[in-house]
Amino acid sequence: MNSFPTRTAPDADAQAIAELYASCYGELVAYLRRLCADHGQAEDLAQEAGMRLIAQARREAVAKPRAFLFHVATNLARDQLRRRMVSDAHAIESDFDDGHAPGADHIATVHEDVARVSAALNTLTPRARDVLVLARIHGHTQKEIADRLNLQPKTVENHLTRALAQLGAALTGRRRQ
Repeated sequence: MNSFPTRTAPDADAQAIAELYASCYGELVAYLRRLCADHGQAEDLAQEAGMRLIAQARREAVAKPRAFLFHVATNLARDQLRRRMVSDAHAIESDFDDGHAPGADHIATVHEDVARVSAALNTLTPRARDVLVLARIHGHTQKEIADRLNLQPKTVENHLTRALAQLGAALTGRRRQ
């Protein structure tokens, strides 16, 4: 006889989570597309967020499943953008590691990228720009930024998410051409 209790979501809970995910899917993909500027990637992230919601619901009850779904999706999009930015930075560094000077076409592309990022930075609100600079250039934590700018930590998170999404869209725009 097995004395260890097992936790499985009742069929009704699993069905409710599946229905919630299905009803939110279109809105979730649209939201993620605004963040990552790529429809295919938005669909992938929405699917991953849905899988994480279901996995969490199997472990324990989720009080606000819709909020959980969108929160997870936002974090996934932010992580994807960070990976892309790191990957781009490494690609640029590796271009110079081979000992050859960059060609005129590479220099022109870098200038276009800088102009695109500068333009995206100029579209940010001053507060969002301040948050982004403090977080990504000066390396402050969200709590430090909140204290410094007299904001709530969630407001800092929202500014940073939107700013990174705009920069990501600017960088993705370059890749599509």
